[in-house]
Amino acid sequence: MDGITASRTMKEMWPQIRILILTSFEDTRQALEVLRSGADGYLLKSIKPAELAETIRTVYRGGTLIDQEMSHKLFTQLEADKTGDDTSPTQMRAAYDLTLREIEVLKFVSKGLRYKTIASKLYLSDGTVRNYASSAYMKLGVRNREDAVQKALEAGLLE
Repeated sequence: MDGITASRTMKEMWPQIRILILTSFEDTRQALEVLRSGADGYLLKSIKPAELAETIRTVYRGGTLIDQEMSHKLFTQLEADKTGDDTSPTQMRAAYDLTLREIEVLKFVSKGLRYKTIASKLYLSDGTVRNYASSAYMKLGVRNREDAVQKALEAGLLE
C-alpha cells in the first residue's frame, strides 16, 4: 500500500496518531494528497538529522510541518491551479513539478538512450537514473518512456 492509502487507513483506525512522511519525491500534487490523507508532515529525505529530530518532536507535540521548499512549491502550484492559466512552458514545468535532473533524464530518454548510457553520461548509478525517470513518469502521469517523451514534448518541457 502507498503512503497516501496508509495514512488514510491509520487515521481512520487511530485518529490521534501523528504521521510524518519522509520521501525523496518533490512532487507538489503528491504532497498535497498526502496532507489531505491525514499526514501531519511531509519532509524530503535530504533533511539534516538535527532538523529531522526537531521535526519529529514538533509533530509529536501536535504541530504540522512541510519541507520549506515544498511548501513554497505547494503555494505556487495552488495559485496556478486557482488562476487556471498554465499554458506557458514555465507554468507547464511548475504544473508537473519536474526537477531539473528529471528533465535532463527525459531529454536523454527522448534521444533514445538507455538508462545505463544516461547514467554514464551524468556520472550517476543506473538505479539513480531509473529513480529519476520513474519519478518523472509518475509526475507526468504516464507508464512508459514513449508516453513520457510525447507528453513532455506537448508540455514544452523538451526542446
